[in-house]
Amino acid sequence: MRVIDLEDLDTIKEAVVVLNELKVVSANRSGERYGFRTGKSLISVFTCKEMDRIVSSIQEKKDFSMETDAYFFELQSKRFVSFHFLPRKSLLVVNDLTEEKKLNEAKLDFVMAVSHELFTPLSASKANLFLLKDLEKDPEKLKILDRIDRSLERMETIIRQLKLLTMIQLGLYELKVEQVHVKEVFEKSVEDLREKIESRKIRVKFSSEVESIKTDRFVFYTILKNLLSNAVKYSYPESEVEVSISEKKMTVKDQGIGIKEEEKERIFERFYRGSEAPKMAPGSGLGLSIVKHLCDMMGYRLEFKSQWLVGSEFTVWFR
Repeated sequence: MRVIDLEDLDTIKEAVVVLNELKVVSANRSGERYGFRTGKSLISVFTCKEMDRIVSSIQEKKDFSMETDAYFFELQSKRFVSFHFLPRKSLLVVNDLTEEKKLNEAKLDFVMAVSHELFTPLSASKANLFLLKDLEKDPEKLKILDRIDRSLERMETIIRQLKLLTMIQLGLYELKVEQVHVKEVFEKSVEDLREKIESRKIRVKFSSEVESIKTDRFVFYTILKNLLSNAVKYSYPESEVEVSISEKKMTVKDQGIGIKEEEKERIFERFYRGSEAPKMAPGSGLGLSIVKHLCDMMGYRLEFKSQWLVGSEFTVWFR
């Protein structure tokens, strides 16, 4: 076989190894640090629970990618790595993700711990507020308690959204793909947002060319609810929001304030809200970020068009 010159790859952190069957032909500097040296057998360099699959895929010249814990004899340590085999060039690429994994675990632990610490007093506050509302008879004081209640609900929503967003970003959400009845999900989203819809006197129109689509129910519901919530929140009172679904896409269109041209590139950032958004309605700035990450996770394409002071249209392409 033709020997590939790996000198140009000596500066990259990934181990790049040229194989002949299971024997090392050559490796870049990072590969040598792992123990990939000319003439050595792959099984004498490392071992892992996926070893049988790795060996058979290389022998059968099949492309594969995986992430797993592997013990490297040269390093005398276990590392969390990604393996990628390119059969046409007989190249095995190894990327050490150990520190990234530790950082992600630390992020998750932090978010979960903070969420727990925040939920505990929040739950107590809501319970006490419920008792106060039950005992209070003064209409003016009840209005104040209602405002406090809504603020606590917003705090709870932000905490839940942060937990969800963190899990999505770390790849910890497990998809359950099934046939999902779209009208059921739409009706649940409307019911959850009924207070907002009625307070702004928004007319929500729904049309669908299909009864169901193959997707993850929770993901689809979260995408639709967040897009619908955004549309209602930033629409002019007594205007119309349209939700339309087909086999290929879902579109949510509003007649609201729209998005300024200079702010369009930032709308999917966490916690970002347009300059005029706080004047229209309270919010966390997490909704569209969650939608974007969920679409990426599902392999959907998310597009939008918007005209300032006219309205916005968000489209999720399923295929």
